[in-house]
Amino acid sequence: MKTIICGSGDVGYSIADKLSKENFEVTVVDEPSKKLNKISENLDVKVVTGLPSLPSVLMNAGAKDCEILIAVTKSDETNMIACQIGHSLFEIPKKIARIRQQDYLKGEWQNLYTKNNLPIDAIISPEQEVASAFHRRIISPGTIDMVELSEKQLKLIGFKCEHNCDHIGLTVRELSTKFPNYLANILFIFRNDKKFVVNSLTKIEKNDLIYMVVETQNLKDVLGEFGHKELQAKKIVIIGGGNIGFSLSELIEKNDSGISTELIEIDKERANFLASHLNNVTVTNGDGLDNQILDEVNISEAGYCVAVTEDDEVNVLVSLLAKRAGADQCMALINNSSYTSLLSNIGIDITIDPKLITISKILEKVRGGGIMNDYSIGDGFGEVIEAMIKKQSPLCNKNLKDLSLPKGIRIASILRENKIIIPNSITVFKENDDVVFFAETQYINKLEKLLSTH
Repeated sequence: MKTIICGSGDVGYSIADKLSKENFEVTVVDEPSKKLNKISENLDVKVVTGLPSLPSVLMNAGAKDCEILIAVTKSDETNMIACQIGHSLFEIPKKIARIRQQDYLKGEWQNLYTKNNLPIDAIISPEQEVASAFHRRIISPGTIDMVELSEKQLKLIGFKCEHNCDHIGLTVRELSTKFPNYLANILFIFRNDKKFVVNSLTKIEKNDLIYMVVETQNLKDVLGEFGHKELQAKKIVIIGGGNIGFSLSELIEKNDSGISTELIEIDKERANFLASHLNNVTVTNGDGLDNQILDEVNISEAGYCVAVTEDDEVNVLVSLLAKRAGADQCMALINNSSYTSLLSNIGIDITIDPKLITISKILEKVRGGGIMNDYSIGDGFGEVIEAMIKKQSPLCNKNLKDLSLPKGIRIASILRENKIIIPNSITVFKENDDVVFFAETQYINKLEKLLSTH
């Protein structure tokens, strides 16, 4: 599939890398830079130098027979113009744009993004997506990762198997027989530096990071069985009042009336703006690195401290100060993924990489075959994919046993007629089944073919 990626930053690089490995015919377009040179040197893709919003540059990149255009330059305006030109001059069928400026995303302007105005098929707002990711973790105490699937009847959760877990040493099969009434399915485990898909004989070990799907109504009970009985936080302190901090505050304000929220912002003008636009959030103008300010907001009473400034180092340091001052859990926005593996060892409970979230949302829009959700896991390890089984799909009316799926693909669950099913070897896929899969990266192509209707 011929794909043009406008932008050679971290997201552009990662998307180009991923799609090229899945046999997409990828061309990356951007102005001259070291990052573009890096793509040219390291990836099996075509590189075109020039401003991505110019018709001649897009023409040179192969826009005439392009099927997907992904615009992820650092300029919202360039991204929008590239999509407009891709539509008006080259009739590119699918156009995806990253847009960061929140004013473009206000509900009253949604008519802008129509076929007759600005024809963008999918808009990705990293700030809103990241805020949602933090919020999902706040409302799911005990988890370090959570995604809602299957019309919110199912949750994908990641949690640590700590010393108070009674099931260390049991196999996956033993767990399933021990708790037959729970609709839950362990998919994969991160263990030290290893990531692997489980099988029935996989044993649970201390400090495993376990990923499973679980029916929403069973979430609390399942987490409790693994020793996680944390209560919902009553107080949240957010450090950083940029777009992410603002969006997260709005989400809590709108959905969680039982949570008291404090927001610290260092810029006085921005703090005044936040105070005037948030009704139930206490805004403090100050430096999150100042112990006096942390004392002022009673950080010791916080269930979560959420550090979302634009500086990774500040987010790390604030989190450590908050933890030392008595905050129960600390979450930090970390753009540099090389830091991530180090931070859990120094007291930071949860980190979120905006790049990975943006990539997940873009892949969700790129995938074919009735795919409704796509969530990237473990920096290239694999993807959790939710898809509708179509009549023409090779999966339809086949049972799991006869499909001979590789070990790198697992069937997590099926939503059928509003009921969650945990499949076994004789489960037959039916038309319109809402199925959650996990596929290691090298098997995603195979899964897409199984979901294809062609």
